[in-house]
Amino acid sequence: MTDFPALPSLLVTFLLTVFFAACSFDYGNDVEENNDPSMILTKTEYVRMRNGNPEARLGAEEVRQYEAKHSWELDGVSFEQFNAAPEGYGKIPDLNARGKAAAARLETDTGNFSLSGGVVLEVLSEGIVMETTEVFWQDQDRFLSAPGQLNIVRDDGTTMTGRGFSADIRRRTFEFESAAEGVVVDEEDGADERNGADG
Repeated sequence: MTDFPALPSLLVTFLLTVFFAACSFDYGNDVEENNDPSMILTKTEYVRMRNGNPEARLGAEEVRQYEAKHSWELDGVSFEQFNAAPEGYGKIPDLNARGKAAAARLETDTGNFSLSGGVVLEVLSEGIVMETTEVFWQDQDRFLSAPGQLNIVRDDGTTMTGRGFSADIRRRTFEFESAAEGVVVDEEDGADERNGADG
């Protein structure tokens, strides 16, 4: 069973695997003099491959690249991350995690990104679903935050809800600004432990 303190690292690994799949095209800065995107893609799907097998997939209804601003903006985002594929070229790996958000923004020069609008992240291998309104990642500081309400549900019935979630990945710490509460299911003796904790 994965402990809740392990969730921030798991979440960051998942998101970075997908979002650093973004590539960069240099078309110069002429197009962006009036703040128009240097490139627009619609109904886009990007699959990151390793040894002939899919490692991550990122889909979006629309992608806007702003080369001079070193940023990408995406609408209607969905993403998947796969386990290591079985031996052999072209083998289909198992899906490890998936998610969706109404919008995303990636800064290619800093590695910072944000997700917003109905953010849902599901880690199938751990039986965990996380839902919130916004997620922010500061790459240099290795800092993850979700300022709104964050709901975490495990398939064993364990739940946690709190507001103002933040995680310092370097220090391996996380906290909620307000009291977090939930139900922890102990799989060994089948007991439920209901608690509230100050962040």
